Amino acid sequence: MTDKSRRQLLRDLATIPAAAGLGGIAMAQSDDDGQQTGPETADFDEWTATTMTTRLAGENIYETAAAYCQSVYTAINEPTYPGALTLVNDSVLEAALPGVGLIHHPIDGAVLLTRQDELPQATRDEIERAHPEGVGMDGNVQVYLIGSERYISDAVRQEVEAMGMDVRRIPGTNPVRVAANLDQYVSSMHGNHEDEVIIGSLDAPDRSIPIQSWNAHGGDGFLWVEADSIPEETAEQLEARYDYAYMYLVGDESAISSEVARNLSAYGHVTRIPDAGDPYSVSAAWAGFKDLGRNQGWWFGEWSRNIGWGLAEPGHNFIFSNPNDWQTAIPASVESHRGKHGPMLAVRQDELPTPVENYLRKFFEPTDAAPYDRKYNHGWIAGPPETISRDVQAQVHGILEGGGPS
Repeated sequence: MTDKSRRQLLRDLATIPAAAGLGGIAMAQSDDDGQQTGPETADFDEWTATTMTTRLAGENIYETAAAYCQSVYTAINEPTYPGALTLVNDSVLEAALPGVGLIHHPIDGAVLLTRQDELPQATRDEIERAHPEGVGMDGNVQVYLIGSERYISDAVRQEVEAMGMDVRRIPGTNPVRVAANLDQYVSSMHGNHEDEVIIGSLDAPDRSIPIQSWNAHGGDGFLWVEADSIPEETAEQLEARYDYAYMYLVGDESAISSEVARNLSAYGHVTRIPDAGDPYSVSAAWAGFKDLGRNQGWWFGEWSRNIGWGLAEPGHNFIFSNPNDWQTAIPASVESHRGKHGPMLAVRQDELPTPVENYLRKFFEPTDAAPYDRKYNHGWIAGPPETISRDVQAQVHGILEGGGPS
């Protein structure tokens, strides 16, 4: 790439979000005569980008989802188009969360939100703007609908098809079946079931929100259980694994009982993710968790298992999301894929939870061995101040910069 084309690309990238009116970041303000000036004050506003943080937010959840799609898939030249876009229901977390798995290759696309019976205008506009290339190994499908008509009506499908898009529905009349069908579909694309499987609890689904962003990056399996039982559809998908599965439970015994854990061991090796009592502590634990080891195969074709972020040094990106606003957190997971390949940390609207703060302070302050790596730290703030306050953003900025007040 020449210097001239590089400068043009950077100009194009800078104008994409603002031109669309979705999630743009106000780097400067304009006077009436069109002259650009600096910010009037140093206060954070809804569109603030600091040296260590970037907030993306629209006027509503649909625009915010579109903003995250725009940040990764600028659609200005061939490498920047998504393979396909995934539409999930905006009201049922348990049915929407498995759809994050389609962000990863070979689909390679963002998640957008839709109402059950109506395609929001912001979502429609973003489909038209991104104009997915299509998934070549699946007949050039451009848009995936997650769940049966209970979650996304046939009227929405017809509207998307009328836009000239090739559409595939991943069916499922309940969240368990949706997750199982997605697992089977992705496995058919790979020609094999992923042996590593994240097991979420329908009795504590919010704990799986920050964990599932891993699958936007790693593309492993995701299935649901109940606190005291293993649904038949989940058991069938675990049984389909060659040899045996490696299962990672998202929840303490109140969310996934010890009896369920024992019964899951019939399908392979079970690991309970530590500190899984709430979405905040488990997000910090998962950011530092890594499981490496033998998987299966012959001596000439064996591959290892490798799951979890395992981050314990400065120089990384993070997505900060509020699990109470899951409609923003799920689309933001795309930053774990093509964006910055970093984990999602759960925060409250007005507070950086202690487990998250302790994790960041312990591992991401400068050290003698890596005194300058902290300059590569960055945090994506998912949603408006009503979701994550400016004070929390400021606190995140200070810690990622290399300290900040305790």
